[in-house]
This record gives sequence, structure tokens and C-alpha cells, in this order.
Amino acid sequence: MGKISLQDKVLILLSWALVLMCSAAEQDYFLCPDPVTWHEARTLCQACFKELVTLTPQNIPKLTQNLTSDYWIGLRKNLSCTSNGSMSWSRWANGDPLIFQNWYPGSPRFKSSPKSYCCSCSCSCNSPAMTTLGKTSFTTFTNFTTSDVTNTTDMSSFTDMSSFTDITNQTATDFNLWNATTQNTPPTATPRMPVKEECVPSPTLTPLVPETDVNYIEDSCVAMLSFGAWVEKNCSELLPYICYDDLFLSQINVTNKTSESAFLTWLPGPGNISHYLLKVNGSLTKLPAENLTHDLVNLTAGTGYSVQVIPVKCDRRLNPQMVTFYTKPNKVGNLSVTNVTETSVFLTWNKPVGNHGFYLIEVQGGKKITSDTESKEVDSLIPGSLYTFTVHSVVNDTWSEGYNISTYTKPGRVLQLRVSDNTQNSLLLRWSPPEGNFTGFLVNVTYDNITESKVVNQTEMYVTRLPIGTQITLRVTAQTNGTLNGKEVTIVSYTAPGPVSGLNLVSSHSSLTATWTSTGGNSFIIKLYLDGQEVDTGNITTLMKCFVGLKTAANYTVIVSAFSGNLSSMPVTSSCFTKPLPPTNARAIDSNTNQITIQWDAPENVSTTAMYSVTINSSFWDINRSSTTNDIRYKFVGLKSGTSCRDQGNRPVYVVHFD
Repeated sequence: MGKISLQDKVLILLSWALVLMCSAAEQDYFLCPDPVTWHEARTLCQACFKELVTLTPQNIPKLTQNLTSDYWIGLRKNLSCTSNGSMSWSRWANGDPLIFQNWYPGSPRFKSSPKSYCCSCSCSCNSPAMTTLGKTSFTTFTNFTTSDVTNTTDMSSFTDMSSFTDITNQTATDFNLWNATTQNTPPTATPRMPVKEECVPSPTLTPLVPETDVNYIEDSCVAMLSFGAWVEKNCSELLPYICYDDLFLSQINVTNKTSESAFLTWLPGPGNISHYLLKVNGSLTKLPAENLTHDLVNLTAGTGYSVQVIPVKCDRRLNPQMVTFYTKPNKVGNLSVTNVTETSVFLTWNKPVGNHGFYLIEVQGGKKITSDTESKEVDSLIPGSLYTFTVHSVVNDTWSEGYNISTYTKPGRVLQLRVSDNTQNSLLLRWSPPEGNFTGFLVNVTYDNITESKVVNQTEMYVTRLPIGTQITLRVTAQTNGTLNGKEVTIVSYTAPGPVSGLNLVSSHSSLTATWTSTGGNSFIIKLYLDGQEVDTGNITTLMKCFVGLKTAANYTVIVSAFSGNLSSMPVTSSCFTKPLPPTNARAIDSNTNQITIQWDAPENVSTTAMYSVTINSSFWDINRSSTTNDIRYKFVGLKSGTSCRDQGNRPVYVVHFD
């Protein structure tokens, strides 16, 4: 049997007290047609109901609607005091004080001498209203309300009472049928006595009766006529009777609800309860009268149950105590996370055993969402944050035990990834943190098919020991909890290349070929200058460049820079002349006794800065003179007159060539 906590006991007591307060004024009335004595009537009423009826201005109209005979009521002359008359008619059979009276004229009769006489309760004796019926003024009673109770006619357990009938909701036809069996009817000439509505005792009028009046009854009992007035009768007379019972209103209390059991407690039924009937969703079980608790077991999780506890008294089912409740749903199974993004988590779980209405997902921080299926995406989350999700199965506001799981959302992407301070062997990588939360950053550095990884906590990193002039791919990923990575952000950069080495120039009269070696450059810019002016430039990836169509005998300068990405090396410079072509058609154009002027034709496409070397010699005079000029003519002076310009072999004695 389940154990009730102190709090549950307090709640049960309070609920019972409220029920009793609310039900105190409601009663059911039962017409019992079998004639018996007043004492037998009271005994039967006490055994199967509560007591013989107590009459009020409110219940008389209902009780007398279709009566055709006299009925015992719960009033007796000497019920609780001596027969000396001082306490006559003071209380009803249930102990209530007699504060309302509705005597038939001439009743009750007193043994005392004729005089004005009042009952023992507080009443005034100055009202002559009841001296004659014609002058009596009463107000009409209003209907009263009682709860519907199932009519019961089975009284076979009482040998002296064949049946009783609940008149709370009976029809006029029913009343006529019951009254047709009685032999005790009111006098036909007696007018119907109206009933007074106020609860102020009416004066009891004493008729002029001599002390030896044979109609005086020493210990009389009271019967109600069919129209509501009261008359005295001998208590041994056999009459039908009216019982009442308090309408039993209460509620079952349910505690210790689980997925397969619940603990019931209820109030004891009124009077001599023989047993209880426990009705659970239509299934009926008989319980002993001493049982006021019951363990419900083998219930189905998440299922609604309607429970009635019906007190049984004299084979009469009283108003049931009722309650409806739901068992606790079972816990969901196998809660798991199947997908995580920066702002959402997708949950799945297995349906619980038993029944349920829907699922409730509690998100850490107070957020609650519902789902009708065994999965749910929880969104609007903060990136890189730890969340605990608890899933309940719910039915009619009854939650199951929660199944919880914790996970991180993915962190966001890092922002403003950038590279600076590139050198031949290092660079500085920087970024801004992502939105939301994170615990660190994973940095991957890739070059020459090699990847190096490092986890850092700051938002910058010096990357060192890199090869010269190499493409470097850098990837930065925010991390949460050290293992959950966000989206990767990538940037490509380069280390600075070294300057080229071994720059070598090889020329012909119209071309120049440059070759070199590189330390890390993957592209090159080569420029060709003549007389300080750039005449050619190129961006190449080879280690050689050939320039053609050049001027002969020109001094060319070549400048080579290595590039790695957008980074360049220091430039390397080298100069070289193209080879000269010989001048042609050298000739003397003027001469005299001591001088001669020589002229020649310049080579094709010669440099404007080309210089010519002019030599004249005479073996006879032992003359050997040389000079340079940038003109195509030259004058030799100070020569010996009469000297031939040809030697013995008839060869010229002057020579012109480039210097």
C-alpha cells in the first residue's frame, strides 16, 4: 500500500472539509410505503438512511406534491424529555430544535385546563392567526434543490419493510401509484393547510379540552397529512413513513501516481455501510466497508482513468465518490542528437511504452517547445554554446520523467581573416572572433603538400619556418569544447621570394639572352633598359629570357625580380653590349699635304651611342695613330706630305673600326 505524505494528508483533510461544508444542506428523501409503528419507522430509517424526516418550509411542498395518506415524520411529543409537558415537541428525531410548526387545527391536544398555552421554544402568544383557517395568512413555499440519486427499491433485507422510494425526482404518476396501496387517508372534509415560510415558531393554540378528554395522547407521535399539516397519532399505529439521508458528496483523492499505479483514499460513507464498490473504467470490484484506501496497480502508462467509489447501504448504492486522473506517461527512449548547426540542434527519440498526448522539450534557459512526433529541431540557439535538452512525454498536463542530453552548437565562422608581415620564412595571421561562444581556434597551414595544425586561444598567430617564396594556404576554424568545429575560413598567401642569382647575359649583334637561378620565386619580372629607357618588360615563370631585334653595339641593362604571389624579391641587375657589326665603304673624301678626311657607312641598326675606332699608320714614316669618334667621318692631321695612303701591297694605311 502506498505511503501518504504529510502534505497529501493535509490536502485530503482540507478537501474533505470543503466537501462536507458544501453538502451539509443537501438531503435526499425516501417514501417508505410499508405501514409500521413510529418506533419501527425510526429504527428502519436509522438503519438504512439517516433518520425520520425533519420538516422545513422548504421541503414540505416537495414531499406533499402527490401524497394521498398520512406518513410518520421525525417528531414525537416526548422524544428527549419527560412527559410533564415542559419539553414536549422541543426537538426533531435527528436532534434539530423545533423552530417551525405546521399543526392541523386542534392539534396538538394538551392535558392541562383550558387556557392560552405556548410551546417551550421561543414563540409569541399574541397572534390569533391560527384560531380559524379562514383568517390565516401564509406565503407560498419555493422549490428546493437536491442532487439526483439513483432510485432504489430493493429492501428485501428488512422483513418489516417491503420497499422504499426516493422521491427526490419522482413523477406525479409514481406518487399516485404508491398512495393507492395505503388505507390511511386524511379526512376528505379537512381543507389543505398552507405552510408558513418564516422560520419563526408559530404559536401553539390550546383548544378548550377538559382534562378527561379521551383524545388526549400522553406520548404521541406526529404524522404529516397529505397536504402538509401535522397531527398527533398513537405511536403504535401503523403508517408509512418518510426517511431522509444526507446527500453524500465527496471526492476520491489520488496520490502517488506512477506510470502503472496510483493510491486512492476516500471518506467513509454515512451510517452503516455494508461495503464499497470500486468502479475503474467500467470494471467493478467489491471492497470491505473498513477499506478507505486502495492501491490501483497494473495500469497503462499515460492513460486516463475514471474511478468511482460507491458506498452501499442496505443494498442501496449511495452517491458515488468520483475522480478522473491520468497515469504518468513512460519516459521516452534513446534520445540522441542527429544534426548540429550554429543555431540549431535536431533531436530524435523513441516513442515510450504506453500512451501519451504529445512531447515537451525543455531547453536550458527556460524555453519550452512541443512536438507531436518523435523528433524536433530546436532553433534560435546561440553559436558555440552548451545546451541541455530534456524531453518529456505528456498527457493531460501529466509529465513523464525527463530524458536529457547535452550538446554544443557549432561555433560561428571567424571574421576578417588576413595576412601581414610576410617575410621569406614567416607571416602573421590575424582574424576577428565569431559571433557567439568558442573555446579556441584550429589553424591549419598547408604548403608543398604538407599540412601543419595548431590550436590557439588568441586571434592571431605567427607562422614561421616556412619555405622561401612558397604559396601558403591558411585555414582557421573556431572550436567549441575542443572537438566541435565551426565552418572553415581559408586565405592564400605567400612567403617572400629570395633574389635571383647567377644572372648571365649572352649577346649577339641583334639579340641578348639572360639566364638565372631562383630561390623560391615562382614567377619573374624581367626588364630591359637602353640608355636609361625601358625598352622591354615581361612576366615569366621560366628562368630565361631572350630579347631580339636589338641595336647593334648597344649597351643594354637587364633587371630581374622574383615574385611569390604578390610579393617580390630584391631586383638583380646586369648590363651587356650587343656585338658590333663592322662599318662599310670606308673612303677618303678629302686630303691635302698634311691631312686626310676619312668617311664610312655605319652598320645597319647601330646604336646612336656607338663609338668608332679609327687608326692610321705608315711603316715608312713609322706612323701609327688611333682615335675614337661617334661620327662616321674622321680627319687625320699632321701627316707627311707625299705619303701614299696605300702600302706596297696596295692596302690602305688607315683602319676604321668600332671601339
